[in-house]
Amino acid sequence: MADQFVELLGTAPVSVDGGKLTSVRGSLCTMLSIWKDRYDRSAFSWMVYTDYTGLRDRMDDFGGVGIRIDHPTPTGDASPSSIPPAACYPWPAGSAPLAPEIAAGVTRYGPASLHFVRDSHDLGLLLLADTHVHREGVWSFTPANSGPARLAQAILLARQCGDQELERAAVTKLRNRGEEPVAPYPDYLFRQAVADWSRQYAKATGIDLSDLAKLKRKRPQYPEIP
Repeated sequence: MADQFVELLGTAPVSVDGGKLTSVRGSLCTMLSIWKDRYDRSAFSWMVYTDYTGLRDRMDDFGGVGIRIDHPTPTGDASPSSIPPAACYPWPAGSAPLAPEIAAGVTRYGPASLHFVRDSHDLGLLLLADTHVHREGVWSFTPANSGPARLAQAILLARQCGDQELERAAVTKLRNRGEEPVAPYPDYLFRQAVADWSRQYAKATGIDLSDLAKLKRKRPQYPEIP
């Protein structure tokens, strides 16, 4: 299966480990995972995840600092979902080749998914996005309920990379949305959620996010825009 994916993608990954094809571009690591349905072992699917290599080990408990890239189902459905799509392709018998419609999907959406994230700055902007970002028929998975965690990750990434432009964008969004409640908790504010995530990220990475952690206070002082 993995060998067939490599041939269809037209690019050799750095490594192939079972159903995981890993590629590296600069500071980004992209993994295409082929997975079987846990309830129906005759069905499988695939998805792509790109993260920043410089924080991968330290942020491993949080899944890294990255973004999942989704593609349309075989029916053509391109509606982003907050729940990962169910496995939807039949697992080929023995060493049989992939069905034509599966091969066509891998050829069409695989390269676009692997190259979706352009660089670390682009990754940060994708983490800051309010909605799913669509490019070349595929999209980044950015559900609204993960907004505070993603914003904290964007600032973490900006400080790791020394990307002041990205940090300015993140702090501006934080100030604009800081006093909004985080659904479905009317008494839990966006800035408070960012503060909680920041404490965990700072502990894991050793990167100073103490100014974000202070946002938990009743009268917060927002970070200065660099």
